[in-house]
Parts: sequence; structure tokens; C-alpha cells
Amino acid sequence: MIKVIFFDLSDTLCDYAAAAAAALDSACEYTVNHTDAVTAGGLREAYLRELQHAEEEADRWSASRLREGEVEAAHRLWERALENCGVVNPILAQAVACHYELARMRALQLLPDALPTLHALRERVRVGVVAEGRAGIVKEELTLLGLRQLVSAVIIEGEVGYSKRDPQLFLHAVREAGCEPAQAAHVGDSLAGDVAPAHQAGLVTVWVNRADESPQPDLPTPDYTVPDLSAVPQLLLGEA
Repeated sequence: MIKVIFFDLSDTLCDYAAAAAAALDSACEYTVNHTDAVTAGGLREAYLRELQHAEEEADRWSASRLREGEVEAAHRLWERALENCGVVNPILAQAVACHYELARMRALQLLPDALPTLHALRERVRVGVVAEGRAGIVKEELTLLGLRQLVSAVIIEGEVGYSKRDPQLFLHAVREAGCEPAQAAHVGDSLAGDVAPAHQAGLVTVWVNRADESPQPDLPTPDYTVPDLSAVPQLLLGEA
């Protein structure tokens, strides 16, 4: 019997990708307005390259860097992107990083199926969030999205000290919920970042495959695959 259902936040409950894209456009425009040494297109490409490198290294971050270094890492990312465009200006990089974060927060919106699903579930089971990122930012996102009052547990990698790709984060979430791993489910959009660690921790896993992607043979097979969140209540609780 499922006693608690955890959800990923980014691109599961909210449209993080769209907000990040809008913020990137805004940050590049902001930069062009403050220096004529870069173009918006060139800076965008440089930033995306640096972001890809950072994501490839994410699994190697230590718990302390995860907790304490995210703001500095974002600043360095923009600093390197600007340097790749020929601009060495740490102060501008810090300003662009702050502009990007504020623009992303303003653009963040819930996906259409998020609220109906959470309302349907919370009448019968505990609902929580397991999220990546820095605690202060994630909590602000939950507040802006109106989710704080809908979830009974919020587990954030930057607060706990385990990466979201570490099964220990999900074991911590289960302990906080006061149940066994088999009595908990995790719903997320990423096979590597949601399904794999939750599966290794013993939780029931639900992959939200909105883009109809093919499974990855080197990753665990989710217990369930759904095209959106609307199927989750009936799937896990037999909700009509």
C-alpha cells in the first residue's frame, strides 16, 4: 500500500525548461545592453556549452559544494561564458547571473496537470517533493507556485546534503515520511535523475514521459510510465 507519493519539481510539476529558455533570452539581452563586445546569439551558445559541462560534472559534486557553492557556480558559469566571448568582467558576470535567476523565477509556471493531480492525491495519501538545487531557491519556487500548502514533505538535495541522483536522498525522504521504501512512490520526468535513484532506494517509480522518449537500456526500467500526471492517482491508488 502506498502511503506517500513524492514528486520531482522541475519539468514534472512546473515547466522549468520554458522558464529557463525565457530567462536565457532575457539575460543575453541584458548583457548586450551593457556591453557591445558580445552578441546575444554568441553568448547564448557559450552559456549552453558551459551549462552542459556543468551538468556532466554534477554527479561528482561533493555534498558541501552542493550546499554552499551553487550561487558561486552559477556566477562562474556566466563568467566562463563571457570569457569565451572575449569579455573578462566578473562584476558583469555576477549581474547577469542574478538577472538570469530573477527572470527564471518570474517565468516559472505550473504544468496544467499539476494542481488537479495533487488535489486528487492529497485527499488519500501524503504528498511530497524531492527536488534538486539550493534550499532557499527551491522553497521560494514552491511558494511562488503555490505548492507549499499542498505538500506535507519537502526534501531538497542542497538542504540534506545528498545529490538527487544519490539513492540516499530518497531513503532520507522515506525516513522523514515514516514509512518503508516499498510504501513510497516517486514521480519524475528523468530516468537518470528520478527513476534510477528512487528505484535503487526501493521506491515505486513512475516516469512521466511527456516527450514520448525511448527508454535507456543502461538505466532501470520504471515500474510505470505515463504521458502526463493525470494518470498517477488511478495508477497508484486506484482512484476512479
